[in-house]
Amino acid sequence: MSKQMRERELYRPVCDWLARFLRQKYRSAAVRVEDTSRSSVAEFLRRHELTMYVPYWVTLEVPADVTGAAVLTGRPHRTLLRLAIVEVKLNVINLRDLSQAIGYAKVVQPYYAFLVSPKGWTENLQRLVRDYQRSDVLEYGPQRWLAVARWDHASGSVRTGEFLLPGIP
Repeated sequence: MSKQMRERELYRPVCDWLARFLRQKYRSAAVRVEDTSRSSVAEFLRRHELTMYVPYWVTLEVPADVTGAAVLTGRPHRTLLRLAIVEVKLNVINLRDLSQAIGYAKVVQPYYAFLVSPKGWTENLQRLVRDYQRSDVLEYGPQRWLAVARWDHASGSVRTGEFLLPGIP
């Protein structure tokens, strides 16, 4: 009898991947990543003393599955925060999953937002975004798009070329 994988089992590998992603993008940054599926982005910011970078932090009662942050210091007269959230799905990503992730991203306004699943996305979602050129459904802010990606168990990561909309992030 094969054991059915649970979504929670993907959180640790996704946390590890997001930490690598942020460290690769921001080599000199302090990076923090954790499973926030049972807490919130607000709690993550509070626990890591990052509330000063997000004035509306207390309102972010969003239970994103994984939350990460890169704190960039050493810049003249300012420190920058690059916040990231990831929603994890076990099944094929559909429009309902997309709506949930976009909703979270619109509220949180992270620098990066991901929606990942080992099973990819539905044909209708692909048709909407690629064939009908509706990339607007992935936009959650000015010049910010949700990256919908296929999770690869073997590599413990999202591979280049496994994104619904190429070029994101």
